[in-house]
Amino acid sequence: MAYDAMLAGDWITFLQAFIMLFAIFDPVGNLPIFFSLTADFPEKERRKVAARSSMLAFIILIIFAYGGFYLLSLLRITLNDFKIVSGIILLIFAVEYVLGREKRYLREGKPEEIAVFPMATPLLAGPGSISVVMLTVNPPFGPVTTLAIIVLNVLIAWILLGLGSKLRGLLGYQGAVVISRIMGLIIGAIAVSFIRDGIMGILESLLPSE
Repeated sequence: MAYDAMLAGDWITFLQAFIMLFAIFDPVGNLPIFFSLTADFPEKERRKVAARSSMLAFIILIIFAYGGFYLLSLLRITLNDFKIVSGIILLIFAVEYVLGREKRYLREGKPEEIAVFPMATPLLAGPGSISVVMLTVNPPFGPVTTLAIIVLNVLIAWILLGLGSKLRGLLGYQGAVVISRIMGLIIGAIAVSFIRDGIMGILESLLPSE
């Protein structure tokens, strides 16, 4: 069986995987958008949107985590190639987080439509989150670790979005925005590490073996 950080008791690596996905998922940073999209909904309907969007995000991430690399193999794309393009995507997301992105998604819509777009995707299970789970399913993280971090992050998002009205009073709009900006810096650092690892991997593969 392939190495898995959670099964091996490597909690530092497990925590690293969790933080990577949490930074992209950013349920706290997504609260201002959620507030704006569901401002006119009753509390019961708002909780349904939170539950539906979280479940859809879970399904999307599971599909790409365990099936995405079959597609990459079919297209003859290496893990190092994917690390570089993932890093570029994450870096773009990081810039959007730091500069502010809420207004891009403000629109009128029915609860079931909002749960799918923009909440489930691209805000929760967007290219950034998909890139992370497709990488963490491989060593040094592993498939069980990936399943665990997806479940934990989805549950956290479900709870935070479901408690949105209470958290809005606690954090305030500006508080949630500040947290989102901090997450953007973390995402940017992760993106640079992905790009660096991908480039180093390609360079090592080009070196003649002894």
